[in-house]
Amino acid sequence: MRKAEDKQEQKLIADIERYGWHVIKVLEDEQGPGFAYSIGLFHSYSHAEILVIGLRLDSMHQIINCIGEEIKSGKQFVDGREYSDILQGYDSAFRNVDRKFYKDYLGCALWFYEGGNFPVLQCVWPDKQSKFPWDDGFNKELTARQPVLD
Repeated sequence: MRKAEDKQEQKLIADIERYGWHVIKVLEDEQGPGFAYSIGLFHSYSHAEILVIGLRLDSMHQIINCIGEEIKSGKQFVDGREYSDILQGYDSAFRNVDRKFYKDYLGCALWFYEGGNFPVLQCVWPDKQSKFPWDDGFNKELTARQPVLD
């Protein structure tokens, strides 16, 4: 585990030691939508980290914490599967994040793991008609809010 050098790094490491993971939230900016991701699930539970893009920051934080609690209890989430127990009233799907996106989306995780040797799953949410970005009929207005990084 990395040695912390400032207060943010100390909190990140303390959260991983205490809870098993830490959540990083990144505000929306001119380059893209806000997103949130876990750090520590791979370290603590040998499970892929979780990334969510395009919802409210607090909602994404809560989703990641719910997924983290499931993982802590022994559940495994896998690429290509849909799950009905994460988002109320909707399924969510998971996709492996391609490592070419790690630098742009997972900077603190790259620091913690001292490189890109860790898996990440993107938790993908559907539109109001329960269509995913790869489905015919998906609301194209949402495409920019949730790029799929597989």
